[in-house]
Amino acid sequence: MKGSFEGSAAFTKLLFLALVVVVCMLAAFGVSSVYLLCVGDASSPAHLRTALFLQNSLLFVGSALAAQYFLWEAPLADALRLHCPPPGGVLLGILAMFSLSPFVDLLAVWNEGLHLPEALRALEQWMVESERQAAEVTARLLDVSSWGEFWGNVLVMAVLAGVGEELLFRGVLQRVIVQGTRSVHAGVWLTAVLFSAVHLQFFGFVPRMVLGALLGYLFVWSRNLWVPVAAHVFNNLCVILFTPVAFNEGVKAVEAVRSAESNAGYAVAGVLLAAACLYVLRKRYFSPADS
Repeated sequence: MKGSFEGSAAFTKLLFLALVVVVCMLAAFGVSSVYLLCVGDASSPAHLRTALFLQNSLLFVGSALAAQYFLWEAPLADALRLHCPPPGGVLLGILAMFSLSPFVDLLAVWNEGLHLPEALRALEQWMVESERQAAEVTARLLDVSSWGEFWGNVLVMAVLAGVGEELLFRGVLQRVIVQGTRSVHAGVWLTAVLFSAVHLQFFGFVPRMVLGALLGYLFVWSRNLWVPVAAHVFNNLCVILFTPVAFNEGVKAVEAVRSAESNAGYAVAGVLLAAACLYVLRKRYFSPADS
């Protein structure tokens, strides 16, 4: 059974991967829904956090591990490139993610101003309401009052989300798309589009797509999945740390960061620094024979 789809066409692999994801998604939402019904308090941040842990574990980690088992004969560490990461590569990945944040923030402001055509007004209203509800849940989770809740957020929203999403999107999906398109760049950007689309947040689609592309290139040019995982976890951790509701107090540093990120000069400098990080990463670790 191990690697039974390895010789299949990329389209067949994509169909199989989609099937695995759908099955794991149904299992994830089924298990988390049953849990919330059993505890009887779906609005509790602690219970929401546990439900999110169940969802991410089954949907992202579960589907990635199940899919790679049938897609490739190589052991898990080889198939998903989960060997010990180069420390320099990890630092470059985190620095690239940090450097790109001012540009991503500007993209977010621009994206929030986009509107669908009048014929799709009902769809836009649905998306606005969906994002409002998602923002309320996120704010409820981030509004912590103890160190236990804070570290729970770090585990679920930063570590598990970063590891799980990178396993599925960069570790499995991107590799399959690269095989099908025979282009690393097409694989990176198509995966980034799908990565952003599954979050169902139209008004944050473009910045999330750009972040997905950055993570894709970090994976390709470092040849190690732990590099984009570290950058992804770092990005999510920043959301948890720099939030005005942390411990029910405003964080003064947030306004300073936002002011800096709204400046086009910081954005341009950040893009150049992120590009430099990617260039060094590619020169140091990438080999065309391994792509």
